[in-house]
Amino acid sequence: MKQIALITVGLLSLGTQAGAVPGGKLMTLQLGEWTCEVPGDATVMPIAKPELSFTAVADSSYISPEGIRGSYLRLADDVTLTSGTFAGRRFTMDGEEIMRELIGGNKESGIRCVHASPINMATSG
Repeated sequence: MKQIALITVGLLSLGTQAGAVPGGKLMTLQLGEWTCEVPGDATVMPIAKPELSFTAVADSSYISPEGIRGSYLRLADDVTLTSGTFAGRRFTMDGEEIMRELIGGNKESGIRCVHASPINMATSG
């Protein structure tokens, strides 16, 4: 009888332990348009890349310029587009409004995507 009680207590304690999520906290992107570009500087204007831009929508999803829906996974500051037109693209967040695309072993590609517009604007009174 003691053995059954010990097994039961052990199994219950397993169910209450929570570990950290590998890769960081599960998060989502700001909803709305994300405009991708090659950044400029004080003397050169950014070069728009509309073919790489997308719209972030509900349920950790995005819509490509062709209208194809895909999904993404955001763990802390790491974003991976997991399905759809841009499956496999990876980014690192630079705040909540800018993402920098990564290639290979976490090297920046030179492309950034900027949150350009929200879907829902708060209205007063």
